[in-house]
Amino acid sequence: MFGRKWAAWAVLLMVQGIGVACAADRSFDGDWIYKQACGQHHAAHFTLTQNGDEVAGDWSDGTQASGSDGKLKGDIHDGKLFVRYCGNDESAGYAVCPNYEDDETDYFVRDGADLVWYRMLGKKGDNRFKKYVVLHPSHGRAVPADNDCK
Repeated sequence: MFGRKWAAWAVLLMVQGIGVACAADRSFDGDWIYKQACGQHHAAHFTLTQNGDEVAGDWSDGTQASGSDGKLKGDIHDGKLFVRYCGNDESAGYAVCPNYEDDETDYFVRDGADLVWYRMLGKKGDNRFKKYVVLHPSHGRAVPADNDCK
């Protein structure tokens, strides 16, 4: 009898631990980085803070020739983080901070430990998106570089 109670508690704790681990894996919190080791040396960096289904943060995206940066706000729907941007200057191609775009133009999804960035094709309402880059968590360690430079 004593053994069954302990076994039941062990299973319960294990299931709760798996639930916590799965919830943590779906978080958008943190520093996310993409870097290309060839071609134009494309790089992107996002620092995101999640509060419930709302996310805010900073972003940068560019190559060795040019780039942009700013802030973002987003909401999570069905496991996807849909975002609106603002840029730190007019050349970013977005509303200038602190004003944000009216519409969500991109979304992000978790894929294991990574964050996949999808960009909108065409105009809002077409609901067409294309995979742009895969961002990796930095966690203070080296981030793998993309060597695919077609």
